[in-house]
Parts: sequence; C-alpha cells; structure tokens
Amino acid sequence: MKFAQLFALAAVFAAESALFCVVTSHRYAWIYPRWNDQVQYLQQAYDGYEQAQKGGFALGVRQTLTQGSAQGSLHGFLALLVFEAVGPSRMAALSLNLAAFLALQAVTFLAVRRLSGSLPIAWASIALLASLHFPWSGGPGSAIDFRLDWMAACAYGMALAAAIAGKGFRSTRWAVLFGAMVGTVIMLRFLTAAYFGLVFLVLLFWLLAQPGRWTRCGRLFLSAIIALGLCGPAIWYSRLAIFSYYWIGHFTGPERALRDSHFGFLRSAQWLFSVLVTEQLGLLATALGIVAAVAFVALGAIRRFRVESPPVPINPLGSAWVLAFAFFSAPAAVLVLHAEKASQTVSILIPGAVWMIVLAEAWLARRVKRRAVASICGMMVLAASIIFIREETTKRFTEGLDLEYRQINALSDYFYFRAEESGLKNPSVAVTWNLDSVGAQSLTVIGYERHHRLLRFIPTLPTGLLPTTREVAMRGLAESDFVCLVTGAAAIWPFDRQMADLAPEMRRWCGGNLRHVGDLNAVEFSASIFERGALERPRAGSGVDFGDLMGAALRGPARAEAIPPLAPAFRLPMSVLGSAKAEFHYTLAAAYSPVRYAALSLPDGLSLDSRSGEIRGQLSRAGVFPAKIAATNAAGSTVAELEFQIEEAPFFAILRPAPGNCRAGEPVEIGYGAFDSSGKLDFIDVTDISAEKLLDRIPAGAEQKQRWQGTYRLSFERPGPRIILFRFVRFDRESPQSYSFIDRQLSIQVAP
Repeated sequence: MKFAQLFALAAVFAAESALFCVVTSHRYAWIYPRWNDQVQYLQQAYDGYEQAQKGGFALGVRQTLTQGSAQGSLHGFLALLVFEAVGPSRMAALSLNLAAFLALQAVTFLAVRRLSGSLPIAWASIALLASLHFPWSGGPGSAIDFRLDWMAACAYGMALAAAIAGKGFRSTRWAVLFGAMVGTVIMLRFLTAAYFGLVFLVLLFWLLAQPGRWTRCGRLFLSAIIALGLCGPAIWYSRLAIFSYYWIGHFTGPERALRDSHFGFLRSAQWLFSVLVTEQLGLLATALGIVAAVAFVALGAIRRFRVESPPVPINPLGSAWVLAFAFFSAPAAVLVLHAEKASQTVSILIPGAVWMIVLAEAWLARRVKRRAVASICGMMVLAASIIFIREETTKRFTEGLDLEYRQINALSDYFYFRAEESGLKNPSVAVTWNLDSVGAQSLTVIGYERHHRLLRFIPTLPTGLLPTTREVAMRGLAESDFVCLVTGAAAIWPFDRQMADLAPEMRRWCGGNLRHVGDLNAVEFSASIFERGALERPRAGSGVDFGDLMGAALRGPARAEAIPPLAPAFRLPMSVLGSAKAEFHYTLAAAYSPVRYAALSLPDGLSLDSRSGEIRGQLSRAGVFPAKIAATNAAGSTVAELEFQIEEAPFFAILRPAPGNCRAGEPVEIGYGAFDSSGKLDFIDVTDISAEKLLDRIPAGAEQKQRWQGTYRLSFERPGPRIILFRFVRFDRESPQSYSFIDRQLSIQVAP
C-alpha cells in the first residue's frame, strides 16, 4: 500500500479518535456506569489492575484471565494493558471500544482492498462503518458502554475479514489467522461460540460442494482446532458460571419468565430486521449504502461512464458472499429463535450486513469506470464524515438527567467519605430498588473512579429481579451502614414492586433506628438516605455534610473531581505490628480521598507507595521503629507519627495496658494486637477468669488474618479483682495440630 494511503488512513483514525475522546470525556466518562453489565465488567477490570499494583503485572494478568466470568475472559486483560499505560479510568476503559472499532476499520479496509483490487471501494467500506448509528448512539452496548457487545461485534467482523482474505480457505496461513481470530472472539464473548458453531457448519457444507473440497475442508478443521485450543481452557475454567448464567438464568430458572419476550417466529424476525436497520446500522448508513448502489447501477447504464467489456476480476466475489452470508445468518438465526430480545446483542449482525453492502457495491462497480467509482466512493466518505460527526455530537442529556448524574456522584462521595471517616473497611449498603446507579457494586466502581482507591461496598439486600421475604428485607436494613430508601421509581421487576409495598414499614423502621441524612430527588428516582447512628466522625461538628456535597455538585462543573471537605484525617493504630521473620507490608488509611502519601521519615528497609499508601519492605531486627508520614489532598496536608513494633517470633500477641482499676458499671477499653506471618489468625476468645465465664469469641475478618489490632470494650457489674484472658487462636488445616494459640492476660481492680 502506498505511503499516501497509509497516511490518509492514519489521519482518518486520528480524527475519529480525537472526536470520540472529546465527546466521551465530556458527556459519558464522568457519569455513573449505567447498565448493570458495565458495572460488573468495570469492577473486574479495576480489580485486575489493583492486583497488578500489589503483586506485579503477572498476577494482574492471572486475575483478569481467571475471574470465572460467565460472559467472557478478555475484557479485564485488555483493560489491564491500557491501565498499565495510562492509569485506570473510565475513559481508559472506553478507549478499548474505540480501539476495537479502528481495528475493524483497518482490517476491513485491507480485506476489501485485497478482494476487490479497488482502493475507492476499500475507502467506501470504512466510510460505511463510520456512518453506523449504534456505536455512537450513547445507549447500552454502544461504544460508551464498557461491556462486551461492541468489542465482540468488532472482533467478529475482523474474523470475517480474515476469512474473506483467505479466499474461501485456499490459504493455510489465512486459515491459521482465521482460527486465531475465532478463538479470540469467543474468549472475548463466550456467547459467540454458538454463532461460530453454526458458521463452521454452513462453511463445511459449502466447501464439500467446491473444487479442492478435501484440502479446503482440512484448512477449515485446522481453523477450528486452533480456535478451540485458544478458547477451550477459558470456557472450561468458567463452565459453571456459564451454565448458571445462561442455562439456568435464561432457560430453566425462575427468571426465564421475566426475560421471555413471547414473540413468535415472524414477530421475532420483524423485530430483528427493525432493530438492525433503525438502531444498529441506522437509517442514514442504510440510505448511504443504498444510494451508492443505485448510483453504480445508474452510471453503469450510461455509456460514457460504463466499462463496455468488464474484465473478469482477479479475486472473484463468490466465496466472500458465502462467508458474509454465513457470518450474518448464524447469529440472526440464534437471535430470532432466542426468547429474550435485547437490542444490544444485535450489533453482532453489523459486520455481515456491512460486508454484504460492500460486496454488492463492488460487484456493481465492475461495470463503471474507475474515475466514476472513485467519485462515488469519495462522496460516500464525505457523507460518512458528516454522519459520524453528527452522530457523535448531537447526543445530549436533558437538564434533568445531567442534574441526576451530578447528584449520584455527590451521593457516592458522601458514602465514601463517611466510610473513610468511620474506618469502615467494607461498608454495607441497602438499596430498596433494582437501581444500577446506587447499588453496592456501582458505588464501588464510582468510588474507585472518583477517589482512586478501592473501597468495596457490600450489598445487604438481594440484587436480583425476583422478590425476597419480608424478614430478609428487614434484616438487610438492620445490618446496613447506609440505607438508600427509594420513595419513587418505575417498578419494573417483581423485586421493585415488593419493595414498594414494604416502603411504609421500612420508612418507619429507618426513622426509628437510623439517622436521616437527607433526601435525593432525581429524574428517574427519589430516595431518602439513612446511616447507622453509631458511625464515627473525626470530631464533633466536623466532617462531610450531605447537603454541602449536593449543593457543590449542582453548582460546579459537571466533570468535577471529588472535592474533599477537609485535609486528610489519618486513622492509625498506636503501633503497627510485624515480624523480623516476614516481609513487612501495611497500608495507611486516611479519610477524604483522593490522597497522596509521602514518607517524611521511614526505617531503613521500608518504602512507601504514594498512590496506595502501602508500606513494604523488610525489617531485619526486633524493636520499635518510629516513622513520620504526610498525606495530601485538595484541601490540605496532614502529618502523622507512627511506630512499627517488630518482634523476632513469626507469631506473637500483645495487650495494651488498661487502667489498673475502674468502677463497677464503667466501661474499660483494652487494646490488643496479634501478628501471624503465615496469615492464619482465626479468632480471639475473651474470658473473665475470675468469674470463670467466656465473655466473647471474636472471629477474624478477611483483612485480619495476618495483622489484627483493635480495642475490646467491657464493663463489670460487681466490684472486686478481675483477671481477663485473651486467647489468640490461629488455624492451619495443613498442620498436624490444626489449632495453636497464645494467651495474654491482665488484671483490673473493680471498685464499688
């Protein structure tokens, strides 16, 4: 290909990329991740990046490829590659959709050029792709939605281009490439395995009727073997999730009735055609293809534009028609027969449809002189450019939706700041509706994007479509740190209707047992926000305020970053435990993210990650080592002093001295700590030896298996001497003695 053509392609791709990035960053990348699928995939991608930051790139790759997702296994890995280059963000994740589209354009251009021998027709093919409606529509599954539909459609189109470039399996090299592309598409979207099963079946019957059938069928089987070799391990690893999500969720489970469209065959076919033309290709792209074809027919009929004796083309189009038809008809058959109708899945038909339009134009253009063909294709490129710019720039939010997105960001910031203020590792939240905007997983993703630190919210209410029981619903409220009590929204699913019936009782319970924070009135829903009354604040009269955050969000720029209300507030223990026999690692915690950390002084052998606040290294001897740490955010800086208490033993425990005496009925706080280099801490038994009574058994949380520090609060009803025993127990199932422990005790004199 000439340098001028490469330069022109690069210029087109650069222009498309610039417009996409500007529009997406201004309109979409700052709002909450709409649609539940996007929330899931973003969290998986961010989890993979965090694993890579903690344990290295290889661990991140392993995390992203072995998540056991029912839908696909490549999205997290591809996102990890982008995040490693530019950092984690929604814009970085959505750039994968753009990259997939540009790759589809490039591969289609090369395949059309190879097949037709015509550069103008090759340019017409990428013009058709640019004029599509669906990727720039701003809807679910489009290029601004980080889910698998659009990436899979683009990869599916690249596999089709590879098959066509191989001239009907006449080339072993192209058959190998085709098999690799098929395996990649299936890994990206497991559902496409059903489409490719039908595609291979159609191609097998076709090849059996062609000259050189056995050699070409052999290449087809080679492609299938390569594809299975690539995607087989991923499908096997995720087989249980796939079975549960697709077979049970879509066919045999209770949700099937909710998903069933109840369309007959004819109505399904009509629905599919309508969605393809109006929502996927778009009326403008369809009209562009039809007008170009009509123009070729008209010019072919005019003598001065017509080639009188068209030469037989070097690359016949017959095999390309069969391949395009197979790639179009296989998913079309599945989508027509499937009971559930989701418009975003129809994007898989775009490559086959575009190729059939391009092949028709290439066939009609054979009777037209080259200059006339170039003129028509040039006008197609110009028209497609206008359509692309129009599709990208005319989608706007209503004023109400813009305000709603701001409010949700502010609500997310409030939950995040309050969780940091209170020292919550995994804050729990109850949302009494099936909303994708303020669910626990959505809050986790929004918080990560706005505060650049992973704080995982835990849902306390069911998140499915089906109703639960009253007891489960009320227990969920009681177990929550935060409650979003929805007071008005569209009741789409049975769960929503049940929550609407329980709303009066829930409001009474929340009003009597929780602290009312404020109300949120948005376009799509309204809600009252509550929080657990015992949640701590840094000090009386300070901290984050719900009303202030909401007011600032509505006044400021739409894309504004999270604004910390105060300078960072550290939440640090008196000392951090560690062993000279194990690598030291400890993560600082400071409220009001995003925060950057700096070490003003650290013991030799330790280093601090300024982004995550993780201190790592090795202290080779026992002792108490002081450190000074600074934390900075947009509101200011805070300096804190910290000490590391290092012991020689790999497993040890301590008690902080409590007051030697107290009065009956007055609470006493006892500080405790334990460290186990193997991460096997299991529970603590607290016993009043004097009264021969077990006071409590405290189970270790997921983050307390190696280093466990805290305070225990108790009081005594009667005066007298008390001996309190703390038994720190570790559990190792691989050890001959599964349980081992350390006892620590202290004495307290209780006065009347």
